[in-house]
Amino acid sequence: MADVQRFISVLDKVYSKVLTDGDFDFVGFMRARSLGPSDMLDLLEACAVRLGEDWGCDSLGFVRVVVATSRLQRILRTLSQENRCFEPFVCDRSMLLIIPRGESHLFAVSLMEERFRLKGWETRLVFTDRLLDVPHLLETSDFQLVCITWFDSTLKNQVETVLHAIATSVNRERTCVIAGGPAAEDHSRWLEERGVEKICSNAHIAIKTAERLGATRNSAHSAAGINGSLLEPSQSA
Repeated sequence: MADVQRFISVLDKVYSKVLTDGDFDFVGFMRARSLGPSDMLDLLEACAVRLGEDWGCDSLGFVRVVVATSRLQRILRTLSQENRCFEPFVCDRSMLLIIPRGESHLFAVSLMEERFRLKGWETRLVFTDRLLDVPHLLETSDFQLVCITWFDSTLKNQVETVLHAIATSVNRERTCVIAGGPAAEDHSRWLEERGVEKICSNAHIAIKTAERLGATRNSAHSAAGINGSLLEPSQSA
């Protein structure tokens, strides 16, 4: 309970400054309270959620929301650079994040990407306005994970085009395909029918899913005496 109260207290302070003070030393403030990289991301995510709630109930105007979101993005960029110092690692797992053209919820995507990086994943992000790049990337890169981040349900046509590119380009014996975001949850059956293996409601679940599927598939290969990649399925899958 004390940890929760402490988190809320820090959240209140950071959120207030996100709305009012662009010169505030956000990272220094959080570091002084002994927050680790993951805790800091939790704090930024909570700020973004609260910002959305205040926008939804008309407590904040459009301009203040845009300015506050810009500050959150700037803080996240700073943390992304500093996290390389907090937790150095050699990436042996790679993922491709695909964002439908027209998607506007980019801060949430950036947060998820940073969470994967903290867990030791190398990440690559592309928008579907560069769709011609997707088949080439999938054919020439060794991605163990492809994640479609989908928030806006009106972008279904763009997502379908992406799914077709994945189906015709990706080596499914080496690569796991997942999706996340509110629109992905709303269209979970539709996505699964088109080859998406798991619909994840948040980044934590996405990471656990990727690592669980990888461990399961590796175990299957070990039992069969086959050395596969992290997310390579068994021959019977």
